[in-house]
Amino acid sequence: MRVAPATTADVPAYREAVRLSKQRIGQWNPVNAADLEWHLTRQSPEHRTFLIHAVDPAGSHGIVGKVNVTNVVRGRFDSGTLGYDAYDPYAGHGLFGEGLRLVVGLALTPMPDGMGLHRVEANVRPGNERSAGLLRSLGFRREGTVRRMLRLDGPDGQAWRDHDMHALTIEEWPGSPYAPHQPHRLAVLVDAGLEAEFAYRLAQELGVPLLDQQVIPQAAALLSVLASSPVGAVLWGAQLPSLDDLGAAGFDPACVTWISDQPAPSPSVLVDTDRPIDARRTTAIALRCKAIAVGTQDLHPERL
Repeated sequence: MRVAPATTADVPAYREAVRLSKQRIGQWNPVNAADLEWHLTRQSPEHRTFLIHAVDPAGSHGIVGKVNVTNVVRGRFDSGTLGYDAYDPYAGHGLFGEGLRLVVGLALTPMPDGMGLHRVEANVRPGNERSAGLLRSLGFRREGTVRRMLRLDGPDGQAWRDHDMHALTIEEWPGSPYAPHQPHRLAVLVDAGLEAEFAYRLAQELGVPLLDQQVIPQAAALLSVLASSPVGAVLWGAQLPSLDDLGAAGFDPACVTWISDQPAPSPSVLVDTDRPIDARRTTAIALRCKAIAVGTQDLHPERL
């Protein structure tokens, strides 16, 4: 296969490729056999369309796939978005993956030889395992879920659909296939003087499990569960682990935060219990915990 910028000469073959692939692609993406002509009118350093061609078309149309690099924002961001489709009868044979690898490399190559981007992202609907697996095979990280990102067709009609965002930066390219995600691991210790309901809401805001000492009273078992968590946890109870215990469980002391209504080991967040801990305060405390984990805790010394 080879990769080249799309041209008007590709339009007939492209229309045939979309026609043959309409049913499969339509499960996840809009299908429009005329959209190549639309993209061709918008080609620029910030909007590029590439086609992946089969060197030996074997009697078919010869278009393995299309890759758009759009939504390019320059300046301090230097980022763009990938949109792509693979076409029958070539889908599933590895050709499209190799072509997409070449396009990503071109997007991250400095100008004038490439697009000069620092970061590329691609968004995939949950359930589209082949597309997400392809991105992971190229070294893309899953960065999170974008709720109601695009209005698309589905079995239930047209609706706003969630997408999983994947991305990589030039420092990570060429990517390590299927490299594990590496989120910040947080150990947040909530003193029993604060309500268990607050600890639950804090864990929900941080996106980590809640480990309750009333449920797991044995200290060794609590630490074992914490050590096995890839994202960390919020711990709530009266006899919380020591910093040494947490270090043995694999936690950097800088990523450990105590939350209490009394002075606690540093780094800590002092919480004023004379007023209810509502949703706004819970969010503020969660953001403080994140700030501590990335080393900016000294910016916010005040009591919450």
